[in-house]
Amino acid sequence: MPHRARLPISSRHAFALAFDMAFRRDLVHSILVPLALQAPWFVTLALVPPLTRNRDRLFEYTLLTALALIGQWVTWHLVAAMLRFRARSVFNTPASAHPGEVAGHYRAALGRLVPLLGTELVRTFSSWLSSLFLVVPVLYIGFKFSMATEAVVLRPKGFFGSFRRSFELTEGRFERWLEMIVISVVLALGVWFTAALLYVGVPGPGPDPYAKAAYILLFVFVLPLVQYAWTFFYLRLEEIDPPAVAVDEGKAAEPAILGAAAWRDRGAQPQLRLVELKPDPAEDERES
Repeated sequence: MPHRARLPISSRHAFALAFDMAFRRDLVHSILVPLALQAPWFVTLALVPPLTRNRDRLFEYTLLTALALIGQWVTWHLVAAMLRFRARSVFNTPASAHPGEVAGHYRAALGRLVPLLGTELVRTFSSWLSSLFLVVPVLYIGFKFSMATEAVVLRPKGFFGSFRRSFELTEGRFERWLEMIVISVVLALGVWFTAALLYVGVPGPGPDPYAKAAYILLFVFVLPLVQYAWTFFYLRLEEIDPPAVAVDEGKAAEPAILGAAAWRDRGAQPQLRLVELKPDPAEDERES
């Protein structure tokens, strides 16, 4: 492989931006509105009795639980696509900048929902298939496909193009990807660990209410935060590793990721042009 200098990227900075976005800049549309959209599915899951106590109606409760989980899964991916667009609207902007119009982000997310679901299914199936061949293939597939969902939403270049772009962006970034995975898993495990401690302290209601509460908290507070962090991580990768594109002679290549102001008004982006450095006659005389 040809040697190429790698510009810095920080997983901690990605999560810092995610915390700022979710809990300071945009709490309403990052946490509260997604909670309202997913509330019907959460209520359905909470009202379904434990399957172990209702074996005579096992099929009905299993079907109801499956439908609620599928509905919640689709709704969450719609919200996740919207969060990606909101993250892009504030990327490389001052802390005082506000995200773009939320209705436009939902419309854009709805337009990318089907490719996103397909990409997520392929990623899940690939991880399951690679798990049959021990740990290393799982890590490799998870690593190389990690940016495909972001690419298919924010850079609609086709289904296969998103996986190809993910392979390009993750080249030489395994350590940073592993850091992102560790932080994401620690945040998620923290919710389940807290639920387990509460169950040990107050075991009366049984484990089912605690498990359902942890599941809801995971989707309401943790997953939006993790989604923002991965989106900012992806945007930084696009920023420091723009793809090679064919351009007309005399025109500069357009950057892959622009700041929010440039996305709203491309004319505000300053144009750069190459200038030829002319030799200094006095310098030539000194050298002679």
